[in-house]
Amino acid sequence: MAPTNGTRILDALDEEGLEAFPAARHLEGTTRFVLAALDQAAALSDFSMSMARLDGPEPILRLCLERIAGLLPFDSMGLMLVDEADSSFRFALCEPEAALPELQAYADARIEDGCFAFALREKRAVLSPMCSGGSRRLLHVLTTASRTRGMFVAELGETADGISEVTLSILSIILNNTAQALESHYLYRRIQDMNQALEEKVARLAASEGELRVIRDDQERLIEEKTSEIKNAMARLKDEVRSRKKAEALLEALNQRLETKVEVRTKALFRKVAEMEAANRQLKQLERLKSGFLSSVSHELRTPLTSIMGFAKLIEKDFQKFFTPGPGDNLQPKAERILRNLDIVEKESERLTRLINDVLDLSRIESGKMLWRDEILDVMDVTADAVMAVEGRLENRPDVRLRLDLPLSLPAVYADRDRIHQVLINLLDNAIKFTQEGHVLVEAGVDERGMLVVCVEDTGPGISPEETEKIFDKFHQHDRKDTLKDKPKGTGLGLAICRHIVEHYGGRIWVEPGQDGGSVFSFTLPVHRPS
Repeated sequence: MAPTNGTRILDALDEEGLEAFPAARHLEGTTRFVLAALDQAAALSDFSMSMARLDGPEPILRLCLERIAGLLPFDSMGLMLVDEADSSFRFALCEPEAALPELQAYADARIEDGCFAFALREKRAVLSPMCSGGSRRLLHVLTTASRTRGMFVAELGETADGISEVTLSILSIILNNTAQALESHYLYRRIQDMNQALEEKVARLAASEGELRVIRDDQERLIEEKTSEIKNAMARLKDEVRSRKKAEALLEALNQRLETKVEVRTKALFRKVAEMEAANRQLKQLERLKSGFLSSVSHELRTPLTSIMGFAKLIEKDFQKFFTPGPGDNLQPKAERILRNLDIVEKESERLTRLINDVLDLSRIESGKMLWRDEILDVMDVTADAVMAVEGRLENRPDVRLRLDLPLSLPAVYADRDRIHQVLINLLDNAIKFTQEGHVLVEAGVDERGMLVVCVEDTGPGISPEETEKIFDKFHQHDRKDTLKDKPKGTGLGLAICRHIVEHYGGRIWVEPGQDGGSVFSFTLPVHRPS
């Protein structure tokens, strides 16, 4: 920087020996400082013009740091810029570069204690003694009238005794000019981008003008073709309207005839409905008569059937005691045939007894005359009794295992013990009857709705999907291929009675295929909850 007139005068006075006067020395220092500040202020015009000529933020920032370095003895200084993406502050330039970590740590600390935000609001130099931490650091915002562009962070050197207000004002002017230069560069770049985009759009419009002319010609030709098609379509539409009017007149006549037929059919339908209602009443009466007849006949058949079973057993016992021929006797084959016939009489009598009992039970359930002796039941106890009752039927099935898999505790149910026992016996009896080898498994638990579930699984031949619903109908005899050979047929009422009993208590019974073949019969019962 060239010396001014004031500087030359002070140099001349110094030569004449002003050192002997302290006041003169103080005046000399003050005058030198003011003259240096005036020199810096005079240079600000050149700084603003230099900023305007620079292209890009980095040259602007470097020029700014050069001017500031000549203003104050900073050990390190850096400029932080605002990131347009997330509005955060990041260091763009640091002198020297090795001081970047220390300045970054200082800036982070000032963000935490609020001093950074204070400097943003003040828009002037903020010295460290005004904030916590450190004693020789400075913050100054880079801002314009409309936008904050960054933050100046610096550390004073050891030789700096103090900073005057004039120096801080010049620092503010330099930083504000830098912010204005950055804003101008940003706006200039935006204007360039907009101009480039506008030029591209103009070029595209000019290129598409010829295409638009071609498209316009095609559109005019297409409009002419469509107009001709519309005229032809209008002519066809008029013909179609005339045909439609004729069809509507014909349709109206047909509707009148149809209404007449519907009226006649409706009257006939009402007569049919009345006849069906009368037939339904007759069927209900016949159902009541049938139930009464079955109940009466079943009671009447029990007495002679009991006598037949008793006399058959008595005859078999006396015959074996008094009339059985010895070995080698010619009558021995006839005696054996008589014993076999008596055994058949006993077994058929027992089957007939089961049939009569099932018919009586089903009749009482359907007529609502069944006596339900409901009580709180321990399901584990009832299930164990049913399993013990059918264990004897496995004597001739050495390849079949009867298993009971129950949890340690099950909730109680409120039901008739004999009826639930009857359901379990029927399911176990069917499972054993149709299982030649494998196992019959009884399981129990609670489902997701809180209902008690009991399952009886067998490894027999299984049931086809089309029979899974029919099997619970009355008198339905399921033919499991060749498994029924040499086995007495059931009554066809056991599963029907099971379904009536389970549904009486609000449960459900169904059958599914087993995992290892066979079938799984399951039923649910509501859990007893004391009120």
